[in-house]
Amino acid sequence: MPDINVMPERITGYRAYQDGVDLLGVVDVELPKIQLLSETLKGAGILGEIETPTVGQTKPLKVKINFRTTNKPMLKLLECTGHNLEFREAVQKYDLAAGKRSYDKIRVVVNGFPSEGELEKLESNGANSSSIELNCVYLKYVINDETVLEIDKINYKYVVNGNDSLSIVREALGLI
Repeated sequence: MPDINVMPERITGYRAYQDGVDLLGVVDVELPKIQLLSETLKGAGILGEIETPTVGQTKPLKVKINFRTTNKPMLKLLECTGHNLEFREAVQKYDLAAGKRSYDKIRVVVNGFPSEGELEKLESNGANSSSIELNCVYLKYVINDETVLEIDKINYKYVVNGNDSLSIVREALGLI
């Protein structure tokens, strides 16, 4: 049960890693939009139409990393291999009842392949934004060492807050 007296305030810092090594350069990251695949149901017993999700199946999970300038670590992400990335952040929060601040440790792990790269616009004395977009096959979101979301498209895993929605599917397919 969430503590209603604790108010999340801001990300106070974060770092981006590739294969456990700190990425060089200043980046900002756009994490995936999670859109479940759905099907429209209609017919007898239903008033109109209902869209229902196919449990665990999502549209492509895209992660976009924006770089201030083009550099070697950014260009390495264009290699057509799987890339293991990790984003770590500290989220400041304020406890209204106690009058104290604390932090959540957030860790986001993604594995994906490049789908798009945008090289910089050359302009003197300015940020020359470059970006790489990865199509993720694996996503894990961890808050204070507790996995709260895990999507593994290859291994049929869709876990939210400890609820493994596809364990019965993996069992039916002989995967466990």
